Amino acid sequence: MLSSASLLLTLLPLALTTPINPRNNDTPLRFGAIAARSTFPFHLQTINASGQSFWIGKDTATYCPLVPQSQCPPGNQTVFSAGNGGASLDVVVPGGQSIFVAPNGKLSYTIAHSASMPAGSAVQTFTASIPADKQDGSVPLGSFSFKGLSGEGFLACPSHKVGSEEGPFPYQVFVNVPALSDKDVPSGSKADCQGFSAVIAEYKGDSAAWQYT
Repeated sequence: MLSSASLLLTLLPLALTTPINPRNNDTPLRFGAIAARSTFPFHLQTINASGQSFWIGKDTATYCPLVPQSQCPPGNQTVFSAGNGGASLDVVVPGGQSIFVAPNGKLSYTIAHSASMPAGSAVQTFTASIPADKQDGSVPLGSFSFKGLSGEGFLACPSHKVGSEEGPFPYQVFVNVPALSDKDVPSGSKADCQGFSAVIAEYKGDSAAWQYT
């Protein structure tokens, strides 16, 4: 597993050096994200999309139908897009892929070509912000958050019980809502979940994936 410093460096290059026009308030913010919670194993690990869920310590899962494959986006990183209270994945596929929070708190996204999601899911009250570019040339970092369904704050829930031989990775991402129960989380105990902050850096390249799977 890469060191925390190395993983932080995988996020910072998302702010590519290609010049773009300044973003206005109506333009969605595109970004990559890492989980921040010092002393915990997932600290500064990237947050990736896979299997209609978000994970820390699991590779991004994507698909591209184009032939030849050289026409496809790289598909090896997860890029978010947020604005006006909503959030989505930054994709090429027509119709896009929306990000939502299921009633049980699971941070999720729609499959390509479908807007289907569980009844009672929340698609609004996401917030993403990054300060203006720094004059010293360093990459500004911001935050991504959600407040709704009577809860707020992201949780990293390990795949196995704390202290098990299998180890905690990967962690599944949830929102801390009252409806979250033991049966919803991978380890079978929501007490194993830990809160974290989602730290983000702006992404300025072409769409990183055709679609996420």
